[in-house]
Amino acid sequence: MNKGRNILLLMIVLLGISVLTFFTIFERNNKNGVVDGVRYIVESEQDGVKTLKFYFHDKDRVEEAEAIDNGDTVTFTISGYGYSYEVDKKTYSVTEKETGGEITESPYKTYTKALFKQIVKGKGKFVQIWQSIVVGVILLAGGLIILFAEEIWHIIKRKGPDEIPQWKDMNGIKWAGGGVIALGVVLLLVFVLI
Repeated sequence: MNKGRNILLLMIVLLGISVLTFFTIFERNNKNGVVDGVRYIVESEQDGVKTLKFYFHDKDRVEEAEAIDNGDTVTFTISGYGYSYEVDKKTYSVTEKETGGEITESPYKTYTKALFKQIVKGKGKFVQIWQSIVVGVILLAGGLIILFAEEIWHIIKRKGPDEIPQWKDMNGIKWAGGGVIALGVVLLLVFVLI
């Protein structure tokens, strides 16, 4: 048994557990984001009132809004816009109201329900617990393949226990373990970015 290799694998496992725990426990900040082509930035927040700016693909178009937290609901009023929006903080249902301003489009053409839900609800955790478990199992499988490379070599090559392979003889098995670990890392990135 190679103690250095085992210590390295143990450190990698501990690092993997730390990263998965971080992504599972901590929530992303909700000061900015992009939903359905509209970027929002919270400019200020004081006494339950948020001042926001909305940015669009058209670089000249920037709109300001105010979000007032009324306890059970949050009301969004957009400057010069024909609708205001109310989001229920329990069900996250969105209802629109006409403000008396100029109405040039349907209420959810520019500002979708998903946008207001995200501003109120937040972006949530980076990774769900089930996603973290899936990634953890894949990373563990890759680590175990590398850790037990010698035993796997004996099974594949059908050699006796008295024959001891060189580390270079197990390159294919090590690469397979590394590939499984790489698959786990890619899957984690997919879960984080989605």
